[in-house]
Order: sequence, then C-alpha cells, then structure tokens
Amino acid sequence: MKLLNKITLATTLFASQFAFAAQPTPAQIEQFKKLPKAQQEQLARQYGVDVSMITGAGRSSASSQTEIAAPTRAMAGNEAETVLTDADYELMLKDLTDEQVKELMNHIKLQQEELMPFGYDVLKGSPDSFVAFDNIPVPSDYVVGPGDEIRIQLFGKEDGEEVVTVDRNGQITIPRVGPVNVAGKSFSVMNDELTSLIQERIIGGNVVISMANMRMMQVYVVGEATQPGAYNVNGVTTLTQALIAAGGVKETGSLREVQLKRQGQVVATLDMYDLLLKGDSSNDVRLEKGDTLFIPAKKSNITVQGSVTRPAYYELDRPTLLSTVLNYAGGTLSDAYLGQVTVLRRSKNGIDVKTLDVTKASGKNFKIHNGDVVQIGQMTENVSTAVGVRGEAVRQGGYQFTTGMRISDVFQDITKDLKPTAELDYALVVREINVNKDIEVLQFDLGKAIKSPHSRDDLVLKNRDQIFVFSNNLDVDYWLGKNTKSQAELEKIRQETEALARLERDLAQQQQTVTKVDPETGALKEVTKGSADNTSNNKLNELVQDDELSSRAKELQPIIERLKAQASIDEPLKLVEISGDVKHPGVYPLSKNMEIADLLKAAGGLQESAFLLEAELSRFLSNEGDMDDKNLHHSRIDLSGVFAGNPVANKMLTSKDRLIIFKKPSWQSEMVVELQGEVKFPGNYSINRGETIGDIIERAGGLTQWADPNAAVFSREKLKLREQQQMAYLRRELQNQISGLTLRKNSSSASFSSSPTEAMELVNNLGNTPALGRMVIDMPAILDGSKDADIRLANQDKIYIPEFEKTVSIIGEVQFTSTHTFDNAKTVDDYINLAGGTKKQADTDRVYVVRADGSVMIPNNSYWFSRSSESLRPGDTIIVPIDVDYLDGLSTVTSATQILYQLGVAWSAIKD
Repeated sequence: MKLLNKITLATTLFASQFAFAAQPTPAQIEQFKKLPKAQQEQLARQYGVDVSMITGAGRSSASSQTEIAAPTRAMAGNEAETVLTDADYELMLKDLTDEQVKELMNHIKLQQEELMPFGYDVLKGSPDSFVAFDNIPVPSDYVVGPGDEIRIQLFGKEDGEEVVTVDRNGQITIPRVGPVNVAGKSFSVMNDELTSLIQERIIGGNVVISMANMRMMQVYVVGEATQPGAYNVNGVTTLTQALIAAGGVKETGSLREVQLKRQGQVVATLDMYDLLLKGDSSNDVRLEKGDTLFIPAKKSNITVQGSVTRPAYYELDRPTLLSTVLNYAGGTLSDAYLGQVTVLRRSKNGIDVKTLDVTKASGKNFKIHNGDVVQIGQMTENVSTAVGVRGEAVRQGGYQFTTGMRISDVFQDITKDLKPTAELDYALVVREINVNKDIEVLQFDLGKAIKSPHSRDDLVLKNRDQIFVFSNNLDVDYWLGKNTKSQAELEKIRQETEALARLERDLAQQQQTVTKVDPETGALKEVTKGSADNTSNNKLNELVQDDELSSRAKELQPIIERLKAQASIDEPLKLVEISGDVKHPGVYPLSKNMEIADLLKAAGGLQESAFLLEAELSRFLSNEGDMDDKNLHHSRIDLSGVFAGNPVANKMLTSKDRLIIFKKPSWQSEMVVELQGEVKFPGNYSINRGETIGDIIERAGGLTQWADPNAAVFSREKLKLREQQQMAYLRRELQNQISGLTLRKNSSSASFSSSPTEAMELVNNLGNTPALGRMVIDMPAILDGSKDADIRLANQDKIYIPEFEKTVSIIGEVQFTSTHTFDNAKTVDDYINLAGGTKKQADTDRVYVVRADGSVMIPNNSYWFSRSSESLRPGDTIIVPIDVDYLDGLSTVTSATQILYQLGVAWSAIKD
C-alpha cells in the first residue's frame, strides 16, 4: 500500500507539470452561457480565445447538420446573425487546460454569488427554442392568412391527401372543389366551412382539416432588447417568445412594461412579473405581421438581500408595499429576523436608515421606493435555553434546559450515557457569570453524581452551563473491543509497527544534516543527507499528536486560556498548579470552593511513589502597605490528613496556589543494566543501588572460556550525553574554522595545502558518528576482586564482553584500512606497511594504539607524548591520524579525530 501511495503521488506530481487540454462538461458550458455576452467575451480573451473565429468556425460546421432552420434575425444585405449554440461554446472552451477551466469556474462562481437582477435570465435563450413551435396544436382562434399551408385528408369512399397554400389573395384551390376564400377566418370557422363544402361535393367521404406549415411573418423587437432587430417568426409566436428570440432583455430594460405596438398604437402591455411570479400569461398575446415589441428603459430599481429565498435586484412599477416586495423575493427564510428589517434610502442628506417590524401591519404596509435597499437579517445562532455537553459523552451537544435541572438529569446511566473512556472522578461545569461572558468553574465527581442523585456532586445546573467530561486514556479497542481481525491483518499490523520502531531508531542516521562547501562561492550550506519518503515519519508524528490531543492538559486548554483572558486587577487569576508524583501534573482551573483534595482528584490521584506524610503548598500572600505587595509563603501539608477528611489539612485553595507532591525518600525506580557477550547468562539484570560490575558478572555466572576480558566495553548513558555535547561543540568549532579558511582562501593569494571540502568531510563524519558513552575499565582486575578497579553500576549501564580475537587493526590515514592476524614479532611500522603505508596527509609522528579495553598506548616511534616500551597485544587498533598542518592549522581536528577513531574502535567491537 505504501508503494502504491508513492507511485500515485509520483504520477500526480509528474502529470501536474504538463498542461493538457480539458473537455468542458455540459454543466460548465451552461454556467458560461449564463454570463452576459460582454463578460463571456472578456473571459474568452483573458484565456486567449478569439470569439469571432469561434462563431465563424462553429457556424459553418453546425449549419450543415441542422435540418430545421432556426429563427433568425433579419439583417441588412440579406445576412442573418445566429445566436451561439452549445457547439460554439464547447468549441470556445475546448482548448483550455484543466487549471484554466478550474480557474474559469471559480471566476463564474464568484460572479454568480453576487446579486443579479430578477427575471432576466428566464428570457435569455437562443432561436433553437422556436423549433418545436411547428408541432404544437393550432389554437382554434388562429386567424388564417396568406402563406399558411392547409392539409386536407379524405377517408371513406375515396382516400387522399392534399396540402394547399393560402395565396396572397387569401384563397386556396381544392381539387374537384375549386377556389375557396379562407383568409381572415379563424381556424375553427375555416375547418367547419371546408368540411361542409367538401362533403357536399364528394359524397360518402370523411374529411379531416389540419394545419401543415404555418406562415412566417416579420416582427420587430426594439428598445432595450439584447439583440434588437427584425425577426421572422411563425403565426403562433407570442410576445414572450419573440423576446426570447431576441436574446432576452438587457438589464437596463424594463420587465414591467413591455409594449406591443400595432400600426403605431399600443395594443397590449406585458408585465413579466405577472408571468414570473404568478404564472399569469393572459397578457402574453400572439403577434401579427408587422407588430413591434418595444422595451422601454427600467425606471425603478430596488435591492433585496439577506435571509430571503431570492436575494436580487427587483424592478418596481410604482411605490410598493414592503410585504409585496418580500413576496417578489420568494418570502423570507426560516432564520430571518422579521422584528428588525432595515431599509436604506437615499436622501439629499445622505442615506436614511429605517428599521421596521414586519410582524406588524405598519412594517408590512411600509412603501418601498426607487433605489431602496431592503436588508433582512438573521436570527441569532446563540443557544438561548440549553445545557452543553462536551467530551467523552455518548451524545454531545445541547440539551434542553429546565429549571432545577441537575447532572443526573443529563447523565442517568454510566454505561449508556458515557463512553468507556470517560473519567468518572473528575468533571467540570463551566458557567458564564455576567454579560462579559466571564466564567467560573465548578468541579464534581461524575460517578457520584450519577450514582447518588441530589448529592453534593449532583450539581444544580443553570441555563447555558457547559459540562466537560474528560478522558481516562483507556485503550478501549484493546480492553473492550473484539478481535475481528484476521491473522494476516494482525501480522501486517505487527510488521508495520516494527517498521515504525526501526524507523524511529534510524531516522537520525537516515536524514543526517550534512554541511558542504559550495565549490563556486565557498559558502557553507546545510544539506539533508538522503531523500527518503517521510510517510512513516508523518505517521509517527500523527501518533504523537493524537496522544497529545487526548491528554487532559489539551482538553483543559480552552478553559485555561479563557480564565487567563478574564483575569484583571480586580479579578485574580483562577488557576492552580500541581506537580510532583501525581498522574497528571499541570495547571488546573480553580473551581468554586476548591480544596486540596479536589486538586489531587483533578490530577488523577497520587503515584505509587508519592510521600503521604508531607507535601508543600506555595501561596502568594498580599501585605497592605508593602511596596512589593506579594510575598510567597510555603506551608507543609499532611496528605494523609487530606485523605482522612481533616479540614485543617484539606485547605481551601486560592489564586495561583502551587502544590508539590514529594517522592518517598527511600523510593527508587527499577534500575536495569544490560549484560551481553561472552557471559554464561547474558541479559538484562535488575540491580540495587551500590551493586558493581563484579557483582553483576558473578550473578551472570562469570565469563565463558572464549571471553576476552581485556576487550570489555562498558558504556553509560550520562557519558553518552556528554560525548554528544562534546561532538556537537567540536563540529561547530570546525565549521567556524573552515569558514575562516574559506574566506582566507577566496580573499588572498596565499597557497593552502587542503581544500575546505576535504576538511568538511571530517565535520560531517563527526556529526554522523553515534556517541557510545564508553568508560575504560580494567576487567581483569575486577575479576580478580580489586575493589579499586570495580565500578558501581547505574541505571541503563551496558556491559559487553567480546570474544577473544587474535587480530590487530589499522585505521586512519593509511592506504587500506585492514585487520591482520596478531604476530608478537611485528611492530607498529610492520602493520602500517601491511596496510599499504601511510597517506600523504598522515601524521606519522602522532601514531597511537587504542587497546581493546579502550585505553591508549603511545608506541616507541611516536613523539606525541612520552615514549612507551609496551608492545602490541591482540585486539589492538593502530590509528594513523591526519596531519593537522595539512589542514592548515585547524586545531580542533586533533580532538575530533581522536574521538572518531576511539568511537570507531568501540563500535566495531560491539557490532561484530
């Protein structure tokens, strides 16, 4: 799964570097179409699209596929401008990348969230909407005229069908009947007359009269139309359909007074609000040839915003009641506050603010005028009558408050109302005490409150109280859950756990920070060694964060911060602190009437090691007239008396009190040492204070016959920490010296025998070397019973007895680091020659030998310290250090290399 996640992530990152064209969805095209034409063109240009070329290309290909011609606008020069279709919009957007489409949709979303004028989007359409009009039933009052096609079907004695066209004289010619005048007659009248006439002439036949194609006529749409001009429409086209054919009405045009003019006279006026709000189409009359639709400019405009169904800009035809305006907006929402509706009105002095109660007649009947802004606010979301429950409750949230309500009314059963992780001994009620939202904290025993209703702990609640139930940190999945996982799943979990543990140990070495020298600038820079995936490390961090989130301190943090914020010169800080041998030391809210026993309960109780006879309470006492004003006073507390209920010992706590719980003087935690290697019974041993290395070797049955006591390795945690600090100090010193060397090398003409990069390798090795905390011991003397050589053990000490090896190793500035069989006749120089001799930068005068026990021996040919006549022994390591002068006088190198080599010797012994 981890590998799959990595592959998926890599694929995502790889694909994100390339921009591929995205195919816009129909919903995205529809959103784009809803924008005004000017905004469409502006956005298209922003993304590099030429709208003029799109319309030309889209039209040439689309027109050949359309069987029924869409209604067109008559243009000068016999040209026709066709409204953009979905194919045009798709062609316009198809070359955009995924990122561009996403950005465009966000842009459109922001624009759609803005208030829009009401009703105009209904009329925005395309001529395609007219295609279906030829298929609708012909109204009975439809007036037949020149250009109409009439279908005559004959059944019975003779079968036949004939389609005849009304000529310009208003006549049709029917075979075997002759010419008949039909123009000016309604369809129903014509139907009756033709049926009677044909049945008279052709005896024994049944006649069906219907309309075929209706005549096309030209009408004019002028004024504030989106696309004003002359339009060819059929005979049943109504006023609104003509508006749609013209692309709708501009936002500057009026929807309340659309005029139909015939022969220069206004014959009908359409208020689109009747159609949009009431569904009343009685004024949506049919057009006749030569009719003109005139859309005047909008004269009155208001704004309705806030908690209404349709916040928008609305048009008024006259001053209108506020209740009617709210009906225009679809009514108010459930969260609307009708007691204070705000109306903003411009006047010569600025903007007048009027606040109205719409629940009353005076508010409903208030008249809204042109330019008014109506604002409907929301009700408060504050809970007015409730008690809140937070934390480890089965049902968190608000509970209805009733007078006299208690804790036991909220929680009636421990197992049904509380989670298994709920802490029963410690819970809080946080109560607001004034209009400033200041709080006080009440502590209670949740278990007692549930088991003993109306007891001291079963607090009486007040409105808006909040109950906090804390966690006991119980691993419920382990203790109460059922093992439903398969063996394979358990094995997988085990493997992942082990992998995380290994990662935690090795993470520092996997991602060491290495300092390198920039070859161009000579500057020092920190580089993280290794680019391992951090997925497992992130999991470890998540585990740590989850643990922090479940801690009691984390749960109390919001309450503590609120108490800090409300503290003032008149209101002392209501916090207390407990430290020492308790389960949850830390800072706690000072609850009302809080005593020492309450604080101990809040901290989870005492640890096993706590000293019951005595604790210390520190308190600030105020002395009037004292310039210092505060004096810290310490008092001794008898904890046994506190638990016995002694009121003298169980003192009342005050602001900033601090209680310290001591550890038993004779108490000691378990001390364990690790004994490995060539002992008869290796393992981890518990020890008493004062036990020595000799004692633990004896308890382990002594050494095996293959043990090499001279090579024993003894390490201690305290020494390991000291080594880490020393190596960190040396690393910083070397970095500073190399920085100075780099500057001198870049700013002077002096020659230097080494490069800063070579010197920095030593620094990086020092940073990557683990500290061992080794102490040199004389194991043979200890085994012989020497009290002076023996050492008292400490917790986490480690002893390793290696197997005897008859070898000598050579490391450092030699050609080939190697290990050779010990030969008593060979000298240090002989072994160095076996390793290929020294390197150019070797310091041959300072060669030294690290014994198997960690001690250092200076051979005869070394002039570093006084000469020694000691000879080599099995297990010795010969070290040839680097010449300090070769590194241009970096004095710290001497100490650094010595640490590195000695640690290397000990580490090699342990890992082998």
